[in-house]
Amino acid sequence: MSELVTPPGGSYSMAELIAVEMSRTLERNDGKVGGVGAGATIPMAALRLATMTVAPNLYWFCGSSGGFNPTFDHLPLTSADARAFYGAEATQKMQDIVDLGGSGRWDFGFHGGMQIDKYGNANLIGIGPYDSLRVRGPGAVGLPWAGHVAHAYLFTWHHNRNIFVEKVDHLCGPGWLRGGDSRRALLGEQSSGPARVFTPLCVMDFHETSHAMRLVSVHPGYTAGDVARHTGFELIIPGEVRQTRPPTGHELFLLRNFIDRGGVLRDFRLTAG
Repeated sequence: MSELVTPPGGSYSMAELIAVEMSRTLERNDGKVGGVGAGATIPMAALRLATMTVAPNLYWFCGSSGGFNPTFDHLPLTSADARAFYGAEATQKMQDIVDLGGSGRWDFGFHGGMQIDKYGNANLIGIGPYDSLRVRGPGAVGLPWAGHVAHAYLFTWHHNRNIFVEKVDHLCGPGWLRGGDSRRALLGEQSSGPARVFTPLCVMDFHETSHAMRLVSVHPGYTAGDVARHTGFELIIPGEVRQTRPPTGHELFLLRNFIDRGGVLRDFRLTAG
């Protein structure tokens, strides 16, 4: 049975922690262009926070609205929300956003999936055989662009064995494909696979040669054992696994006063199991 995931102490929510950790990761993308799709509440907060801290030259867009570098102070629930336009430096039509992704001119992007496998491949088609799906998803949407994005970041608001599976039923968001050199053999040497995976329990990356998913850090209040128990494949767990660094007072101040004044992240429901 799924349980709500909460950090100990109550001074911040797990959604706030994930937004902060995502923002720190974006330092590597400073000066680059990237964006988010529709259901990207926490990544939108992370991108706003990154532009105020570690990546002031980041240039990002809300995929569904087309707003570039918005400066909303009330976090939109989706990138299609009208608030995603607030304070934007520019806007583009959806056709232009699609062209950016399809032609590989994004440096980074955030996406998730109904299923994510050990090599970071994602599925939004549905669960089960295609001609008799048990659950139908929204379709591939923008996930095929993950084959071109230099730094793909995966995320999910639930961590369980139904999401983290040995092999996705339908591959529409290419990760490291079958592992090893299989991605580069198909998509070219310039094609870099997914870099990070953010979940309610942990942060993961991918092994340098096998490209299988590997545990990087575990969020406060949880253990590597909790992560392994809720993951449907054999996860690489190093001998020493660090704890995800909690938000600083400064990061929380910026998040709560300039990005999420409505407290969306404080009430965001994240689960495990």
